[in-house]
Amino acid sequence: MDPAESAKAEAISAYEAYWRELPKAYAVPSLEGTELQRYTAAEALAKAQAGVANLKTLGQIMTGAPVLTNPTVTNAELDKKTPSVTISACLDVVPWKVIQKDTGKPAPLPSTRATKYVVIALVERWDDGWKVLKSTPHGDQPC
Repeated sequence: MDPAESAKAEAISAYEAYWRELPKAYAVPSLEGTELQRYTAAEALAKAQAGVANLKTLGQIMTGAPVLTNPTVTNAELDKKTPSVTISACLDVVPWKVIQKDTGKPAPLPSTRATKYVVIALVERWDDGWKVLKSTPHGDQPC
């Protein structure tokens, strides 16, 4: 595999790991015991921390996990000082449930919320590996 294809595959692998680790954090809710900080930085890490804090405040946890399909590199800038790629994928959040911790019942969610939509991520190669800097949901773009 040529270095560019290898780099893209590593970036996709890091993004998939991010989506494996985020549900673990939201299930507790805490970043402790997850490898989220290994795969995220900047805005993506801040959003994960805010998500955990919000769940704690609301007395909620999340069970199950979203399903990420067809992660594809749509842009690659591998010759920069800090190489980066943009990844587009489809995220299905139907299997990922918000639960009231005290009752174990599902939390009410807006009936209009998008459940399967495009997510766009910015992933950079740092000294210790690829990191998701930003993962932006596009609820107006079903997939």
